[in-house]
Amino acid sequence: MQRRSVLQTMGRTSVVAGVTVCGCLSSATDTEYRWKYEVGGNIDAVSQNTVFVRERSETESPDDGGFFSLSNSSPSANGQVVALDAETGDPQWTYGETGEMAGYTELTVTDDVYFSYCGDDNCHRLFALERDGDTRWENETGGSWNRPVVADGVVYSANDTGTVWAFDADTGDERWTRRVRGPDGGGGSSGSIIAVADAVYVAIDAGVVALERGDGSTRWRYDIDTERPILDTEVADGVAYIVTTDRVVAAADGDRLWHRQFEAVDIGIETTITGLATDRLFVFAETEGAAFRLFAFDTATGERDRVSEPLEHPSQEHDPQATLRDGTVYLGSNQLHALDAVTGNERWEVTIDAGPIQSVTTISAETAEDDAVFVHADGSRLVGFTSDGERTWTGAVDGRIRNYLVDESVFVSTDEAVYSLRR
Repeated sequence: MQRRSVLQTMGRTSVVAGVTVCGCLSSATDTEYRWKYEVGGNIDAVSQNTVFVRERSETESPDDGGFFSLSNSSPSANGQVVALDAETGDPQWTYGETGEMAGYTELTVTDDVYFSYCGDDNCHRLFALERDGDTRWENETGGSWNRPVVADGVVYSANDTGTVWAFDADTGDERWTRRVRGPDGGGGSSGSIIAVADAVYVAIDAGVVALERGDGSTRWRYDIDTERPILDTEVADGVAYIVTTDRVVAAADGDRLWHRQFEAVDIGIETTITGLATDRLFVFAETEGAAFRLFAFDTATGERDRVSEPLEHPSQEHDPQATLRDGTVYLGSNQLHALDAVTGNERWEVTIDAGPIQSVTTISAETAEDDAVFVHADGSRLVGFTSDGERTWTGAVDGRIRNYLVDESVFVSTDEAVYSLRR
């Protein structure tokens, strides 16, 4: 594996700070980009004036996970981790490379940078980098398909066989490791860390396990009494909320607090937890005929007290989207809808000129300014709105958007490039 290399100059990138390159992004955009980095991938974090990117590898297909070769890619797309200056787009450093079926997990960025390296069958390496790209430490065990979780100087990682690790964030020394057992005594599977709060909460196929943060011993576990697969899990105030294809369950201290059974046509495999607000759990459920409904459950009793109208996406390639912020639930399909989380009443709806909505993202209070929510439409178009439904911003890029993060600028990644758009 290639180790870190510091890039002191722009080198092979085509970056011009503060001006546009080749004019506007497209004839449809209202926003010019500040800079462009000529390799695509995924943006994982924007922190301390640095944009952290995982480049796609040269053999990675942008469409379906197959393989293809880029003959004129400059710089080459080798799956490395890249730190870009948020103001100029200049690469500050790069680290490693991947290829074939190998890849890096999403980056966790705190004072340092943490991620795992995964091959085609398992994840067997966990990395910690300094902010300047130097290796702080690496472990040959503890890798996970999910991004590591860092809390109070400890890095937590759980793999898909139900093994959970805790490492000292500074030294990489193992503090403890635990194999979470299934209800029949076998190993857990599909382990992922839901949250680190008063305990380390781990989701497995059988349910949820709460581990003590100090030594990894089991505080409690709850095994759900259904063979249906678990679709989503969330933890808040010591309570685990679990959604399967036939029910919603709340559990704490190893006991079931309540559960709500669904009819077979009520819930499907694309169902997810939207969030919690005003003592209600919001679940966005795939229902009969590929339509979606927003369900609200009282967190104390499980009473289902409100249901939205069915929502369908006009494109078969996408599902309707839902997200929650500051007491408002935003739903996206052919329009963007804003629902009051307390009453369930619709506050407003708008139609996006660029076509059906492919993703909906709320903006954190620290970076919100006038914007509350962004939507992604037409493959390459982004639109920002206030909490009152007023359009505040429009931007577009060349190519299909992979993901984007909103900070003082709007940072967008495609299969071919990473952009900084003026906000």
